Amino acid sequence: LGIEVQGTNVEARVQEMKDLLSSHTDDEILNSKPMTDPTMIIAMKFLGKLETGMTLIMPKSVPYVTFKIIELSLTHGMSPVSPLGFAYYGSYLAKQGNINEGYHYV
Repeated sequence: LGIEVQGTNVEARVQEMKDLLSSHTDDEILNSKPMTDPTMIIAMKFLGKLETGMTLIMPKSVPYVTFKIIELSLTHGMSPVSPLGFAYYGSYLAKQGNINEGYHYV
C-alpha cells in the first residue's frame, strides 16, 4: 500500500496532505464517486482496522495511515472507511492547534 512509517517526517506528510486537499473543493470531496475496485475496498478496510489498532499501540504512526486513507479516497473514490480517515485527520490538526482547520474535516 506504500505506507512508509520510519524515516519520514510527519510534518512534511501533513503539508503534502494539505496540498492534496487544497486541490479539491468541499463539493468535490463530498460528492466523490464511490470506490468500486474490490482490491482498494479491501485495502481500505485493512487500513481502517490498522488505524484503530495503532491508536493504542503506535499513536505516533497513526497519521501515516490516516494520510493513506485520504489519499486513496481522493484517487479511487470514497468507501465506508473514508470518513474515519477524515475524522482522524481533523483530530490530528486540532491536536496541533489548528482547531478551525481540524473542525473542517471532522
